[in-house]
Amino acid sequence: MFFLVKMFDMLITIYIWMIIIRALLSWVSPYSRIPLAPLLFRLTDPFLERVRGLFPMPRMGIDLSPIIAILVLMLIRYIVVAALTSIA
Repeated sequence: MFFLVKMFDMLITIYIWMIIIRALLSWVSPYSRIPLAPLLFRLTDPFLERVRGLFPMPRMGIDLSPIIAILVLMLIRYIVVAALTSIA
C-alpha cells in the first residue's frame, strides 16, 4: 500500500513539473521546435482546459490556469497522500 501512495505522489509531482515546463515553453517559445513540446502540450492540455472552463479569466492577457492547476494538484496530493499514508 505504501508503494502505491509513493507512486501516486510521484506521478502528481511529475505532472506538476510538466505543467511548469509547459507554461515556461508557452512564454519563451510558443511555437517551439523542441521535439517533446507537442507531447507535453497534449498531456497537459486536457487538465488545463478543464481549469479554464471552471475558472474563466476574461481577456486578462495572462493565462493563470497553470497556477490554479498546480494549486489544485498540490491540494489533491496533500489530502490524498496524507489520508492514504495514515491508512498504510
